[in-house]
Amino acid sequence: MVRSDENQLMHEARAQEPLRIPPLFNDAFLWIFGRQDSKGVTRSLVNAVLSRAGIPQIGEVVELSADAASPGGIEVRTPRTDVVIVSEEGTLVDLEAQRERVNVNNKALFYASKLLCERTPKGISSSYGSLPQVIVIMLVEGWDVFGGDSFLSVGQIRWRHDDAGDGAEVPSDERHDGGERRVGKYEDGSDRTLYVFVELDKVRKRYTANDELLLEDESLAWLYLLAGGYRDDHGMDEMMERFETIREFAERYRLAMGDPELERAYERYCEAQMEYNDMVIEGQRWARKQGHDEGLEEGRKDGRKQGRKEGRKEGLADAVGRLMRGSGMTSDEAMDMLGIPSEERQEYLKLL
Repeated sequence: MVRSDENQLMHEARAQEPLRIPPLFNDAFLWIFGRQDSKGVTRSLVNAVLSRAGIPQIGEVVELSADAASPGGIEVRTPRTDVVIVSEEGTLVDLEAQRERVNVNNKALFYASKLLCERTPKGISSSYGSLPQVIVIMLVEGWDVFGGDSFLSVGQIRWRHDDAGDGAEVPSDERHDGGERRVGKYEDGSDRTLYVFVELDKVRKRYTANDELLLEDESLAWLYLLAGGYRDDHGMDEMMERFETIREFAERYRLAMGDPELERAYERYCEAQMEYNDMVIEGQRWARKQGHDEGLEEGRKDGRKQGRKEGRKEGLADAVGRLMRGSGMTSDEAMDMLGIPSEERQEYLKLL
């Protein structure tokens, strides 16, 4: 398969620049945050996100596990968590790098439910008062999840009591029926499952390497590095000098970039992605040609009818042009052969 121009440019650019694997690339993410010696840096990232979300930070990590896909794989059919840690308080945190477009709301709910069921101690009392807390952190890159400018969103189970008696009117975006009904306010329900979504594309759009906030806010510095700051050695060095946790991340990231197996996995991923892009482009070309050919055939069969689809009309006009160029016919002679009515010919002439 011939490589598309866009993919060729991408290939040449990667060949000329130092390798910069995105930290959210699955294999890199697990290399940096999913190893047994990653507990410190993983806890630092988790606490940076939690503090920004207004959720209490976790203590020392006593357990860390990571589920790896096949190296360099693009798609994994079997549901799996990325990095799961257990804190000394018993809090479970699922840290997810999400670069492929999926329904992240349902995915987060599924993983939280899965972990809650797996990690709840056997013989739990009927009161269900000893459920562990599960926090799912989704680091999303590549698309807009919630709209708007906010790059951090927090969710949990919440309740709204109808006929609460306080007469408070809930804003329209919180009314289940969208009407004017006066209902009680929302209030927190269970904190046993919490969901934190970080949209890194919005972080990248809002902040630049020259932004002073990055050197004042550790949690923001973390998110900026994951969103694209890892490409800027100078900016990363400045943050390393300011924040010890950033230093640990930078050191692990640079070590990861020196791993030949990780590099091969990323190369395979990029090649597979380019091949996929080429297949999509080739498919689009085939579809256009197929539509064009069908348009020609349909035009010959039913060229007298106006209002055919635009592609078919263009196909018939193309046939006129080919007859004129190939046999020296005039436009009228070609249209006579194709049965195009005289009242429609000016319209076809415009398409030549």
